[in-house]
Order: sequence, then structure tokens, then C-alpha cells
Amino acid sequence: MQKNIMYFELTAFYKRDVYFVYDEEQNELSNKIFNQGEEISVSKPLLFSVDKIDSYINNYDILPTYNAPLVSKRLKNNFEDLENDKQIQFINVTISDQKGNINNDYYLLNVLKVVPCMDMEKSIYDIKTYGKTAVIQIKKLYIISNGLKNYDIIRMKEKKAYIIVTKEFKKRCEVAKLKGLDFVPEGYSIYTDI
Repeated sequence: MQKNIMYFELTAFYKRDVYFVYDEEQNELSNKIFNQGEEISVSKPLLFSVDKIDSYINNYDILPTYNAPLVSKRLKNNFEDLENDKQIQFINVTISDQKGNINNDYYLLNVLKVVPCMDMEKSIYDIKTYGKTAVIQIKKLYIISNGLKNYDIIRMKEKKAYIIVTKEFKKRCEVAKLKGLDFVPEGYSIYTDI
């Protein structure tokens, strides 16, 4: 019997295999800032591009990106309390496609809390070294008890690409019927040989 899952990795599920890409050349900031847990000040919406803006895009409340997810106004409205609590920041974005179509209905979700929370004893992982850079590959993730320190959403310090949320955050998304959010429970693994 599996224990009661407390924490989840937040990911995006979209109808087709595509990423919404941060436009490094057109924006005033490097996308590396999005995983640092710092409030960001910008003078204009951040620009993202995609091959085509699908007719069903607004059916999704989260869009797949590489550093910080893009989220809908519906999600923003449901979590403004976390913005007021300085756990997250919503930043206006403009999405454009190759035909010049524009969508201004999304926000970059900037997670402001970066917390060490990986249970290094229970988790299964490898550390690969590339030159002077060490990269952690997590095969099975567990979070330490009370690892989120009373926050509802954090970036995991050990691997900043991971956004970790509580079961309460997940429940709020389910009650609001938000679409496209995928919650990977701690302890889940795609690897069969561990």
C-alpha cells in the first residue's frame, strides 16, 4: 500500500508535442533568471514563439516551455493569493507564431521560492559531470517531510527545472477544473530497472 502522497512535480500536458520558446533575442532578460527565485521587473510583455497558435490553445491552463511555464488567466485568478504571499509572480507574455498570429492570454509563472527539499536518502538519482558542471538525473524523487516549508509551490534547489507543489495546490487545480496540468507524484518512476 502506497503512503499518502504529499508532493507532486508540476508539468504540462498539451495536445501536440510542442514547446513555447522564450525569444532570447527579442526579450530584455536571459531565460536563466526564471529558475533563480527572484522577482522580475520588465517594461513590456515577454515574447514567446511557437510554430503555430492552435485553435484550441485557450482550452489549456498551462503550456509547455523549457524554464518557466506559461499559465492562463483562469489559473492566475485562482492563485492570486500565492502571488500576494510572494510565492509566485505572474508576468505578461505575448505568444506569436510563424504566420504572425498573436495570443496575449497567458502569463509566465515565476516561482519565487527555491528550496532544498529532495530526500537524498530515499530518492534514486545519478550525478553526471560534464567538464566542471555536475548535472543530477533523477530517476525516482522523494521529498523530505515538510520539505516545502509551508509553501504551496517551490522550485527544487537540487534541480531547479523541477517545480514541486503540495497536494493542496493540486486539489485547488482540480476543483477549478484547470486543464493541461499534470501532477507527477513523488516516488513515481518511468524506469523499470530500479
